[in-house]
Parts: sequence; C-alpha cells; structure tokens
Amino acid sequence: MKHLIDKALTRAYWLKQRTSYSLFPGRICQDAPPLGTEDKPPTGKRIGHVAMYSDGNAGDTLLPRTVRDAVDGDFSNHWKGIHAHRVVNKRLREEINQLDGLLIGGGGLFLRDTNPNHLSGWQWSCSVDALKRIEIPIALFSVGYNRFRGQPDFKPIFRKHLEALASKSVFIGLRNSGSINAVKSYLPEHLHEKIRYQPCPTTLCNMLYPDLCNAEPQQKPLIALNCAFDRIELRLGKRTEAILEELANTMKVLSESCTIAYYAHARSDHQMLSYLEKAGVPYQLENLFHIHPRKVVEAYSRPALVIGMRGHAQMIPFGCGTPILSLVSHDKIQWFLDDIERPEWGIEMIAPAFKDQLLASAQEILDGQETVRMDIESIQNGLMATTQKNALDFLGHL
Repeated sequence: MKHLIDKALTRAYWLKQRTSYSLFPGRICQDAPPLGTEDKPPTGKRIGHVAMYSDGNAGDTLLPRTVRDAVDGDFSNHWKGIHAHRVVNKRLREEINQLDGLLIGGGGLFLRDTNPNHLSGWQWSCSVDALKRIEIPIALFSVGYNRFRGQPDFKPIFRKHLEALASKSVFIGLRNSGSINAVKSYLPEHLHEKIRYQPCPTTLCNMLYPDLCNAEPQQKPLIALNCAFDRIELRLGKRTEAILEELANTMKVLSESCTIAYYAHARSDHQMLSYLEKAGVPYQLENLFHIHPRKVVEAYSRPALVIGMRGHAQMIPFGCGTPILSLVSHDKIQWFLDDIERPEWGIEMIAPAFKDQLLASAQEILDGQETVRMDIESIQNGLMATTQKNALDFLGHL
C-alpha cells in the first residue's frame, strides 16, 4: 500500500512541475543568462546543473550563472539547466546519465517548505531510489542550510536522502560553517569528510565580472536598503512592527546626509515601503526582479553602503566590493559574517539597542569605506582560492 501511495504522490509532484513549466518560459526554468561581455564557446565537459531558476528573485536570477562561471574558469563547459523542483523521473534520469557530471548548487536548497515533498525532504525532487540510479559524478557546490529560527526540523526522509547523497557525491560544498555544522549533525561520522566549505560565488562578482563592478563614485553617498518578508514571524517575532519602524526611523536620519535607495529582490520586499513613507524617508525604488542578472551586479556596484536583510543582499554587494551592514534575522546572515571574520558588519534585529547600533555602525562604515573596500578585496582572494580548488576537484572526477 505504501508503495502505491508513494507512486501516486510522485506522479502528483511530476504533474505539478509540468504545469509550472507551462507557465514560465524555458529561459527561466533552465537557462542562466551570460554576464560577461563575451561568451566563450563551450569546449569542456557536459554538466547538468540543478538549481533554482527564477527571475522573480534577484539572488536566484544571478546565482546559477555565477556558479557556472566560477567552475568554468578560463574554459567553458556545456551546461544543462535542471530546475531543482523538477521530479527526477526515469526520462530525466536517463538524460542526466548521458552527461559527464551533475552539479547541484547553489542557493539555500536545504529548506523543507519551499518545495515540500516526500522524495528527499528538501528542494531537490529526487528520490533515494532515483539518486542511486544516477551513474555520473555528483557534487554540491555552495548549497546552504536555510532552516529558519524556530522552524520545524526536516522530515525523516531528509536524513536518509542526505546520507545517500553524501555517500555518492564527490563532495558536498556548503556555503558557510553554520551549514556545515548543521548538515554534519544529520550524517554518520564517517561521511563528515565529504563535507567542505564552498563560499557562494556571488561573493566573487568583481573577480568574475570586473567590467560590471567599476561604477563611478556617487557625489552624495548612496545607501541601498533591502528587507525580506518571507516568514517574517520567524525572523522578527512579536516585535515585527516596532523593529521595522525603528529601521525606517534610522533610514530617515541617514537620509539627511545620504541618498537612500530601496532594492527589492522580490515583489514581497515592497512591504517595507509603507514604513519608509510613514517615517518620511525620501527614497528611490529599484526593482531587481524580472531583470537581467547583469543589472543586479551593476546595481550593487553603485552604493557606498548596502544595508541588507537577505543573504544575497549581503553576499552580492560584498562580491561587488561594496561595503555591507547586514540586518541579522536569520542565522545564515551571521554565519557568513563569522566565516569572513567580520561579525561587526552585522546587527541583530531583535536586539534591544538595534536602532542605536545600526546608526553607529552605518556611520562608521561610511566614514571608513575605502578601508572597508580594501578589506573586502583581501578576503575575496581567499574565497577565490577555495572556489578554484573545489572546481578543479569536481572537474577532475569527470
């Protein structure tokens, strides 16, 4: 009976994905638009790339291409995009097995509720049985453990699937130490050696795309603000209204000496606008969704400071060499800052002195932004070295 139920559920997931694909063009579901001025002709391996392909979120728009470009280096491989939510059925499995390798990443794919399923328990819709039938080398590249504070744990299938994946993979590259520690807790000790650090390639934008990260300095300092409203109750709890009002009032003070721009990664981010308007903050709105990823990089190269609440509202500007001040409402935000050994670049939003800390830290970074930019460049050299090593390791197994 259980077998019949699982088969019916698998069919339902497959039908859901087929319906989804009929609503979105192929360029969103599979393609990662080029960012460089010249595209290198593919000469390397045939690699399947499992990722979240979307243009409705700035991070998801940019991320797949940065992963590919970080792996390619001076060469260019033949990439086949596979949406992470697409069920790995027999047909797709056969297509995958015709390739040289399969790369899963990046993004916060270890999350239980973005694509709830009984196949894996996380965002990749691949059953344990289908996973075992994949015959080519697999690696995870810059995947994040994105479980929110207070969010229920994964379903039991997650542990089983993760163990099978770790056993089969060349390595599991996770984008921060917090994710590494969390994922190891689901695995037997003998598989811990498969887990390694692989920073998000968006943190390397000005090394991958130097021509896009050379914006002219603004005459009046520009501060870009981004806020995230997905699962806001898990982020800020019962004081959500008060905290967002404090944030808006802080932006009002900063607007006296700086130009304020609000960067929306997704349409839901617009919920902050009413708070800014109530506080009388003059702002420019920039929608970074439904645009080419090149424009996302260019946008984050302009500010003197980015105050961001999303993971990619800290990693993308950092990658562009732009000073950041992170609004911590999710552990992954602090994990990134801890890994680069700059915890002072983050402010805990539920802290009692949030407003005062934010204002003081913002002013300090603005006053010393040239030093901060040189600091970012130095940190990036180490992140790039790690990325190149991991990319060569994966390609060496193909």
